[in-house]
Amino acid sequence: MQVLKKSALLILGASLLSFSLPLYSAEAEAQLTTKELMNGIMTPMTTIIWGAYQLQTDAEWKAVEDAALTVIAAGQLLATGGAEDGAREMAAEEEWQGHTARLIAAARKVVTAVSEKNEEALSEAGNNDLYPPCEECHQKYQAR
Repeated sequence: MQVLKKSALLILGASLLSFSLPLYSAEAEAQLTTKELMNGIMTPMTTIIWGAYQLQTDAEWKAVEDAALTVIAAGQLLATGGAEDGAREMAAEEEWQGHTARLIAAARKVVTAVSEKNEEALSEAGNNDLYPPCEECHQKYQAR
């Protein structure tokens, strides 16, 4: 009986909490501009990935993994568009979506390489998979 009361209180509390928390969705207003995402998140994280070689400790591998996971999350934000005028329209373009999808796929390859502690695969993913969509996107969109 005591367990049922505690369970009921937990369920009631969780229900009340869920109604009081703000809900966010893909339609939520962007909080960062594309430039802020790139300069504050993407550039520092890709720098970690591209600078990773001769990794010797678990902490070094973990830093690269965290950078790749952050690139994936930032890529998902980029796919929806930044806070500046016209960013959502730009992000809806097929070419933008292609660059973003390739960026995310490359970062996933980095995560796989890290899980295998395979520096050759890490270098391949960073240089041959991650760099091209970044550079191509910059060529097309950075001047806007």
